[in-house]
Amino acid sequence: MNILLVGRHHGRARMLVPGKQAVCAVVIALAGAVGGAAWGGYQLALLQVAEGDAETKSHLVNRWRTRLVETRERLADVEERAEHEIDALTQRLGELQARALRVDALGQNLVAAADMGDQEFNFDSSPAMGGPEAELSDESQSVADLEGQIDALDSRLRSREKQLAVLDRLIANREINSQRELDGRPVSWGWTSSPYGYRTDPFTGRRAWHTGVDVAGRDGGDVVAVGAGVVTEARQKGGYGYFVEVDHGDGLQTRYAHAKELLVGKGDIVEKGQKIAVMGSTGRSTGPHVHFEVVRNGNRQDPKDFM
Repeated sequence: MNILLVGRHHGRARMLVPGKQAVCAVVIALAGAVGGAAWGGYQLALLQVAEGDAETKSHLVNRWRTRLVETRERLADVEERAEHEIDALTQRLGELQARALRVDALGQNLVAAADMGDQEFNFDSSPAMGGPEAELSDESQSVADLEGQIDALDSRLRSREKQLAVLDRLIANREINSQRELDGRPVSWGWTSSPYGYRTDPFTGRRAWHTGVDVAGRDGGDVVAVGAGVVTEARQKGGYGYFVEVDHGDGLQTRYAHAKELLVGKGDIVEKGQKIAVMGSTGRSTGPHVHFEVVRNGNRQDPKDFM
């Protein structure tokens, strides 16, 4: 390797011929400088990358934290709405159960009033249902679907409840009218011994008007009400002896006389066929019997029309 030296003022050029050791030293120095510069740049690049990764990681963490908070808030809202919906459905279910019990009670009353057997209409058991196995859907019913079905069932129960209530009132009124209707004999056992109208008086032998019907029987026999009503009199009354009067409403009363003993008092409510006295022969009487009268709006009627 030769080195050519040239002067500044166009002097003579001089040539230097360095040795091998000098050349190696120069090469090593240049390589060290280049390597040092490269290493410094590499470390600087690593530092910048590390700083950039930290910022990126911090940004990502903050983003995920924000999303987690938002997700928790949405989940809390969903849980609150679900609780409200469950509470509402539970309340609706309770109302439907109460209405179903009401319908069952009305149905049982109708069965009892109509004198139908429990085997035909048993409201204590679940309705019989069945059918072949059907292909099931993989989709579950939504809350909206359930609410729609509950609303439809609620409407049907309301309608049935009104219908059964009307029928119950009709049957009750019919039963009341049947109870109030005068029908039957005023004794559990006996025979007619003297009809309504003119007859020969058993004490005077003269022709006299008989205001009722005499039904004879055994001493101590049952005297029963021929219709439901309220006892307006229950006392000893002159020639009637021990006497009971029952008011059936609509201006209609029945009277039972000559009893041996009274089993009801004034103000008592009696049912049709209920025993109200014991047959005897008190008052103006020739033997054990009941003197039976029917009075409508203050006028005596022929009891045989009601017997």
